[in-house]
Amino acid sequence: MIDAGEKKSFLIKGGNKLSGVIEVQGSKNAATKLIAATLLTSESCELSNVPIIKDVEVMLGILQDMGSKIENAGNSICINNSDADIAKLPVDKISKLRSSVVLVGPLLARFGEVEMPYPGGDKIGNRGLETHFNAFYDMGCVITIGDERFSIKKPKDVADSYRVVLDEFSVTATENILMYASSLPARTELYIAAEEPHIENLISFLNKIGADISGPTSHRIIINGTSNLSGAEQEVISDYIEAGTFAVLSALAGGSVLIKNYPHRDLELFTHKLKRSGVNMEKTSEDSLRITGTNNFYLPKIQTMIHPGVPTDLQSPIGVLATQSRGETLLHDTLYEKRLEYLKELQKMGADVQILDPHRAIVRGPSRLKGATIEGADIRGGMSLIIAGLIAEGETVLTNTYQVDRGYERIEDRLNALGAEIKRI
Repeated sequence: MIDAGEKKSFLIKGGNKLSGVIEVQGSKNAATKLIAATLLTSESCELSNVPIIKDVEVMLGILQDMGSKIENAGNSICINNSDADIAKLPVDKISKLRSSVVLVGPLLARFGEVEMPYPGGDKIGNRGLETHFNAFYDMGCVITIGDERFSIKKPKDVADSYRVVLDEFSVTATENILMYASSLPARTELYIAAEEPHIENLISFLNKIGADISGPTSHRIIINGTSNLSGAEQEVISDYIEAGTFAVLSALAGGSVLIKNYPHRDLELFTHKLKRSGVNMEKTSEDSLRITGTNNFYLPKIQTMIHPGVPTDLQSPIGVLATQSRGETLLHDTLYEKRLEYLKELQKMGADVQILDPHRAIVRGPSRLKGATIEGADIRGGMSLIIAGLIAEGETVLTNTYQVDRGYERIEDRLNALGAEIKRI
C-alpha cells in the first residue's frame, strides 16, 4: 500500500504560500475500528473512503496473517473473515499499533477467548488498559494480567442484561464494549461512554450488521446484541483531525485554501475557537471551508476536552498557531502526559515555550521560526512540525516520517499540490 523506501526524513522548504483545493481523507480512527469490527461476522464487508496509511495497513496485515481475505481497490476494501484463525494472531504487528487493542472485543466475541501482548503506537503518556479490563469484568469475563501479555475469557453463561460503567471517557474501551456486546443475545447499558464521531460511525456499521444500538445520548449507549451478525457496507467518515490540521495550516501558510470534506458538525467548537482567534474563514458549503491566510492571531487559552470539545489530537497544530499569535497562549492538554513533547522541537526552531508540567505549557508569540533538524515523536506532533517547517525561514529536516505516514495519506504530494516544497530524503 505505502512504499516510501528507506527515505525516513522530510526536507521542507519554508516560506511558500499555499493556495488551491485539498480534500480531507477518511478517518484513521474510524477506519481501523471498522476493520476490527468486520471480525464479528463471517460474511463479506465492504468499506469505502478508507485512507491509505500505515495504521490501516498494519490492521489489515493483522487480519491477513490470521487468514482473512482482503481485496483492495483504491480507497475501498472488501474483507471476508470466514477463515480467520486466532491461533495465527501476529504478535509483532499487535505490538506496533495502539488501535490493535480494539481487536479484543471482536476476537473475544468470535473465538470466546483472546490472549495478546499490550498494544503499541504513540508514546504520549499513560494509556493503560484498566478501563477495558474493568468493563469486561463487569460483563462476566475472566481476565488474566501479565507483565507483557494479558488474556480475557468469555463467561460460560451469558446473562440477559449487563450494566457497564466505564472508569473514564475512554474511546477504545467504548468501542471494545460496543463490538463485544453487539455479538451477545443480551441487552447492555453502557455509561460514561465516549461520543467521538468515529464511535457514531462504528455504531452505524454495527446496526447494519444486525445489532440494535441507540445512543450515544448523554454518554449512555444501549446495545441489544445478537449472535447472528451479517455482512454490510460502510463508508468511513471524513477525518475531522486532518480537517482541523489543514485549517490551521491554511491559516498560517495561505494563500487561500478550500478544504473539502470538512466535517463542520464534528468540529463546531474547534472552528469557533479558530474564528475567534482571528482566522479568516468562510463556510462555502455544508462540507467545505475556505481559509485565507493572515498574520494577526490572538489565542489566550486552549484546553482539550472529550468530544464535542477541542480534541487532544488538535492540540499540537494549535501549538504551532500559538507561536504566531500575539501574547501568551496557555495550552492545557487534559488527557495525555506527553502530548507536549513536540514543543521541545519547536524550541529548536526558535519558539518561545515554557512547559509548566506534563499537561500545560505557555507559548509566547509571535516568533520567527527558523529551519532546523527536528523529530516527530508521534502522529499529530509530526504533522504539526511539518506545518512549522512550512512557515519557517529556510529549510527544515523532519526525521521519523513513519509517524506521519501512520496517519496522513501521501501528505507531501497533497501539500505540494498547494505550492509546498516537501520531499523525502
